[in-house]
Formats: sequence, C-alpha cells, structure tokens
Amino acid sequence: MAITLFDRLCLIFAWLSGLIAFFVMSVTFIGVVLRYGLRQPLMGGFEMIEIGMGLIVFTAVPLMIRRRGNVTVTILAEKFPPMLARVTSLISDLMGTVLMGFIAWRVWLQGERLLTYNEVTMELRVPKGLIAQGMAVLLAVAALAFLVCAIEALRRTPPPLTEKPGSL
Repeated sequence: MAITLFDRLCLIFAWLSGLIAFFVMSVTFIGVVLRYGLRQPLMGGFEMIEIGMGLIVFTAVPLMIRRRGNVTVTILAEKFPPMLARVTSLISDLMGTVLMGFIAWRVWLQGERLLTYNEVTMELRVPKGLIAQGMAVLLAVAALAFLVCAIEALRRTPPPLTEKPGSL
C-alpha cells in the first residue's frame, strides 16, 4: 500500500517534470519571438529556463529509479546466479540510498547558507536557497526511491531452480 502511494508520488513528480519542460519550451519560444520579432527580450527568461532545467532533472529522477531506468552494465550481471543478482541489486540500491541521502543533506545545507546570505537571482529575485532546498527535498525522495527498490530486492524470492536440458 505504502509502496503504491510512493510510486504514485513519483509518477506525479514525473508529470510535473513534463509540465516544467513545457514551461521551459514556452519561455524559450516566447523569448525568441520577443527578442527577434519585437526587439524586446523576455525579462528573466534565462533565469526561468535555468531554474526549470534543474527542476526537470530532479523531478524526473525518482520515477526513473523506481522503474529501474538508470544505466546498468550487464556484461557479468546477466550470468550471475539469482541469489547473487539479488544481493548485488540490494547492495547497489543501498549505496544509491546513502549517496542520494548524503547529496540531499549537503544541498540542503548549501541552501541554508544561501538563505542566510540572502542570495537571490539577478532579475527575478528568486531566493537561491529555496531553489537549492527544493532540489534537496527531491533528492531525498530519490534516496527513498532507492530504499524502496532495496526493500523490494530483499523481499524478492529467487525463481525456482529448473534443470537445463542435458544436465544431470
């Protein structure tokens, strides 16, 4: 039940990523039309695109992790016995959890620092610390996605052993 709700949250974030991509595309189009058609650049357009591009990535990562869309090298892994494949999957998911959690923590602290110094973007005056902390929260969700994958790897029962043709 909880895993299903978490998967839905990851899907919502992925849809949000698509909406942000549409927004970035629209800002780019409007900026080009205004700049070259009316000789009037879109104020803050670059900053909107810059922030949007970061958010596209961080909102899409949790679903990518849950759907096992991350890059894997399977040269040896396909030849592993089921139990070893399960253990290596568990270990890599736990490592992903720790790394994403660590990065989330460090980005959150950087966001606090930026808020302390009242750092804002140049044109739109958006607090940079809030952007960083928003990304830290999304990284924490990504860490949780790795943890859910690790729990699933731990619970997964290996398939029954079947005899290969010609074996004793």
